[in-house]
Amino acid sequence: MRERLRFLLIYYAFWVVFFVFARILFLAYHIDDSRSLTLEQVYGIFRHGIRMDLAMAAYYSLLPFLWVTFSNFIDKGVFQNSFFSYTFILLTLTNLIVVADLEVYNTWNFRLDSTPLKFLSSPKEAYISVKSSPILRLLLSYILLLAMASIIVYRIVANKIYDWKRIGNFPFILYGLIMSAALLLPIRGGWGREPLKQSSVYFSTRNFANVSALNAPWNFFSSLLNRTSVNENPYSYLPRETLDNNLKSLFSRSENTDKVIRTAEKSNVLLILVENLTGKVMDFRYNDVPVTPYLNRLKQEGIYFENMYAAADRTDKTVVSVLSAYPAQPREALSEFSDKIKKLPFLSSIFNDQGYSTQFYYGGDVSFLSLKSYLFASNFEKILEKGDFDGADDLSSLGAPDSTVYRKFLDDHGNHHSRPFFSTILTLSSHEPYGIPGSGLLAGATVQEQFYNSLHYADRSLEQFLEEARKQDWWDNTLVIILGNHGHKWPETGSKVDNFKVPMIWTGGLVKNGFTVKHVYSQLDVAATVLGQLGIPSREFGWSKNIFDKGTHPWAFFVFNDGFGYVNDRTPVLFDNVGRLVMDNPEAARSKELEAGKALMQRTYQSFLDL
Repeated sequence: MRERLRFLLIYYAFWVVFFVFARILFLAYHIDDSRSLTLEQVYGIFRHGIRMDLAMAAYYSLLPFLWVTFSNFIDKGVFQNSFFSYTFILLTLTNLIVVADLEVYNTWNFRLDSTPLKFLSSPKEAYISVKSSPILRLLLSYILLLAMASIIVYRIVANKIYDWKRIGNFPFILYGLIMSAALLLPIRGGWGREPLKQSSVYFSTRNFANVSALNAPWNFFSSLLNRTSVNENPYSYLPRETLDNNLKSLFSRSENTDKVIRTAEKSNVLLILVENLTGKVMDFRYNDVPVTPYLNRLKQEGIYFENMYAAADRTDKTVVSVLSAYPAQPREALSEFSDKIKKLPFLSSIFNDQGYSTQFYYGGDVSFLSLKSYLFASNFEKILEKGDFDGADDLSSLGAPDSTVYRKFLDDHGNHHSRPFFSTILTLSSHEPYGIPGSGLLAGATVQEQFYNSLHYADRSLEQFLEEARKQDWWDNTLVIILGNHGHKWPETGSKVDNFKVPMIWTGGLVKNGFTVKHVYSQLDVAATVLGQLGIPSREFGWSKNIFDKGTHPWAFFVFNDGFGYVNDRTPVLFDNVGRLVMDNPEAARSKELEAGKALMQRTYQSFLDL
């Protein structure tokens, strides 16, 4: 009997050690972040993270514990094979989660959850998108982890079954049931009043320390089980009166707007959303080479908004925030909820009502971005995607390169138009895996250099397009808005807030004089600002501020995975909702900015639920 009870403890300990090793692997893989941790933080990662390791090991061990408890009734050969098969399947799946989690955090700055699963509906695009990841290194890590763990299980755990002797059913079955029941304690997370959850292992104001304490499989399966839970507002921070007072002051206006573009009877509007165009690359040089030389020059000639912020960190969220001026959600993308989409306002619908022709251009597959339902609901007269461009089926990229999309736009918009147009171009070439035609500016082959090469190509393609557009007869009557779709982690500045900064430049024949807008604003503010310049009412876009309204307060609000950021001209605030703590800037914990951010998070998510 002792050998079987000892076997159960060894099996449970195997999984605990495995998860501790997975945490060490995570810290080693992200060594640049790990180097900045203090010894106290490293100790806290393992001290607090062990609770989740114990819980996940208990989940995995519950069925084997019961299986061993009734092993007397099972043929020894069948028992051993089934036991090892169960463990091997778990190892295969768990290793996949652990290894995928390494690169997910590297790319998206959050631990693996159910988010990537939605991209499986477009497997080819999903594969192409991750090609820039170090696949060989990740694959080798997966194989080595699986091989080592399988050998340990077979040699130290499963092989021990051969030595078992026949024992009486009583009292072993009783002991086995007691040990199985005891697993419920680590599963719950201890004797405390609250069951184990993500925030249970959070202990620091340093975000990387907190997420390193998470158990990757626990986090993934927890997210998977809760991914459809959007019926309650988890961001209820403030009482009604405080909430209303904050929102009232944030959205003050005077209805007195400065005109910064020439007045025309029917002005064309061309909105170009550039993939991964972070504000950090403006005037940035890599190896003494400017990454975006044309945009650097263009911002001196046009109206440059140097402190714009993306509404979120993913395309499926930011496109909605720009074209519908609707706030993004931390965990879900509104574009996935067809019943809610139809209740949104759309810039394309507004321009349709004004007699404009409306088009949306994207060189890839809009289904991959989960935007198909949204775009078809938005009443664009014409939606062009991957199949509408020559050469878009090139498997080395996600679709048509920027230059091809721009050429198609020029072909579609010749010199003779009976109606003005509102057109949106969503670029693709600077999306992972950063595939561009021809050779890049930089000779290096690292992912970071490929990223800068793709942005340089996007910059060069934009220059060629706009120089050709200047020759068209519609140019003098056109406002061109160049806006970063969302930010990026590179170039690194050490500030997560900077990862959400995106440049916006207004150019075109309608721009009278160039100048720089230094105040803080958001992608949400594009709709009201553009409509305000054209003299078109923007009442439907209640979350959008007119930047050039003299009564508007400068601020920006954005979300990330279960957290939010609020930035004004004074203090940036990042708030993690899991641990209910301020990130990177503890001094802001009692600030008015934090209260304003909480008010926005609470009301915007409730608005999403109420749609």
